[in-house]
Amino acid sequence: MTAIAVVSTFALSFSTRLALGMPIDWLSWVECTVIPIVIAMPVASYIFHQSELYKEASEALAKSHAALRRTHEKLNYSTSHDPATGLFNREAFIGFLARVRREEDCDTLLLIDADDFTKINDQHGHAKGDEALIRIAKALLYATRPSDVVGRTGGTEFGVILGGVDKDGAALRADMIRRQVETIPLVKSGRGSVRATVSIGGAEIRGSADTAESLRQASRCLYEAKLQGKNRVSFSYKSP
Repeated sequence: MTAIAVVSTFALSFSTRLALGMPIDWLSWVECTVIPIVIAMPVASYIFHQSELYKEASEALAKSHAALRRTHEKLNYSTSHDPATGLFNREAFIGFLARVRREEDCDTLLLIDADDFTKINDQHGHAKGDEALIRIAKALLYATRPSDVVGRTGGTEFGVILGGVDKDGAALRADMIRRQVETIPLVKSGRGSVRATVSIGGAEIRGSADTAESLRQASRCLYEAKLQGKNRVSFSYKSP
């Protein structure tokens, strides 16, 4: 910047002097050299310093925004997911269920409950019970599609929303989930092995369905599956 100022001063001063017929002496050379240096150097230094400060401030602001975004994402995840299984928690799952209002599609709600889980906790300890629940959650994710919604709706109860499936498709998917849980490797403990099974109750969801009514129907079917001997699937396809 200083060099440009010196060259510009020489060009302007000398061209003006020549145009006016003024002599170019040693003082002209000194003025055209010293004055731009005295003025341009501090100005250039100030501008450079300000640009560095602006750059540092921009980088700090970008880092702050990134940290805030990560914190926001973690907060959203922690408020919508179950910390033990990583599935959607009950509030988030019910929120998804309440938004199912597509008349043209047939969606299905599954309520899935681990069988005889009190005995597992009593005989093998709560740590092994928690491990079994985590394995059940992984089995649910494996047996469902990426478009399905899977959540933990209670202590030993899970929920799945199957989107766009008919009665036969929902029954096949529910039985696939049941069999997938049944094939979970045994959880070893000091008192033997833990075998986990689940009972499943399902209900059709229509666009006009009430969330509470869908949950009641699925809960009733889950209760029927338990009464039938557990490790079973029971469905209701009566419109609410």
